[in-house]
Amino acid sequence: MPKQTFFNLPEEKRNKIINISLLEFAQHSYRAASVSRIVKKAGIAKGSMYQYFKNKKGLYLHLIDFTTNKKLSYLDRHLDSSIEDFYELYKQMIFLAVKYDLGNIGKSLFTYNASHNHNHNDKEMREIAMNISEKKRNFLKKYVITARERGQIRKDVDVDLITCTINQISSNLGVYMSIKFNFNYINLIEKGILKLPISDKKLESMVDELIEIFKHGFEPKNKAKA
Repeated sequence: MPKQTFFNLPEEKRNKIINISLLEFAQHSYRAASVSRIVKKAGIAKGSMYQYFKNKKGLYLHLIDFTTNKKLSYLDRHLDSSIEDFYELYKQMIFLAVKYDLGNIGKSLFTYNASHNHNHNDKEMREIAMNISEKKRNFLKKYVITARERGQIRKDVDVDLITCTINQISSNLGVYMSIKFNFNYINLIEKGILKLPISDKKLESMVDELIEIFKHGFEPKNKAKA
């Protein structure tokens, strides 16, 4: 995590270091990312960077906290608190997440790489990816708990299982969109394309189908009772 010397910097300089570091880790794996390239682009001495962060891991962990908190804070601020139906709120959550990703290229690519592009044999990288997932689950869990209290979600299934299931499926929506509509969500972000190549109506229809699965599972609606 940052040392106090980092927070003592002018805001403009802090933001410059953060933005350059985000792009470096977004374009390279953790192991391949270079502090030397970061400080060169930032126009600071390498020794100065280690006055701000203990090491590369310290910088990386700060970026994870920074990007994850930024996105979750954005969702919290923009979700319509007057919506009491969990599924309508979830639909809005998906639209806001897409809007945020496409409007915050560096942050979104970094978070994606931190979550997915790690060596499964590397305990440290696995723990980092798990930390990101835990923050996302905790964010969603509070909405699931409220929905249960309102009688919108069943109470006979463990709340953590419900939260994990919804979170995991939501995280893979980009994969489904790639298959269904023949485009790559991450490639759009990499290219700086700030709009999905499908209409909001198609996206909404896709989310509505997903919500139907959440509500009723995979069993046919007209299945005859034994």
